[in-house]
Order: sequence, then C-alpha cells, then structure tokens
Amino acid sequence: MTSPGENDPRLLRLADGDNVLIVIRAIAEGEPFLVAGATMLAPVTLPIGFKVAAADLPEGCIAIRYAMPIGRTTRAIGRGELVHTHNLESLYMRTHGRGEA
Repeated sequence: MTSPGENDPRLLRLADGDNVLIVIRAIAEGEPFLVAGATMLAPVTLPIGFKVAAADLPEGCIAIRYAMPIGRTTRAIGRGELVHTHNLESLYMRTHGRGEA
C-alpha cells in the first residue's frame, strides 16, 4: 500500500515546495516508478541528475528545484515526465558568450 504523496526512493525532492524531483538512481525505459502515490512507466530512460515532474505542470508554469525557479515550461508536462530542455526554457540570466564583451 502506498500513501498519496509517496515518491519512488530513486527520486529526491530537494525542498518542500519543489515541483520537480531529481533522479538519484537511473530508471530504465519501461520500468515502473512512483510519483505522488501513482505508479507509472518510464517513457524513456531517466538518467541520474535529471528531473521529472512531481505533478502535472501546465504550459507556462515555473519549475521549482531546491526552492528556486529554474525555468518555465514550454508545454504541459505530465506527472513523472522528464523535465529538460525539450519542454523547459531557462530562467537563468545570460551574461555574455565567449568572444563577446
């Protein structure tokens, strides 16, 4: 029996208000894992250090990791789905690139 808010031990929530979880042990494609009490199958391999949605995140939602905003969703992201550059735009300020001043 699982509790409604229970997460897989291979996922880590860094701060209470975070809406993304960090993969701390890889989860293979097709393998079951638990997010917020719901069992799902990994749609792709979830590598160590990557993020998954802790809940359904609508388009335009601010992704929070370690109590800090890290990006804005560019489309809706389902609970347990990989959160990465294909569906998240960075909120980090760009300063300048190499060769620029």
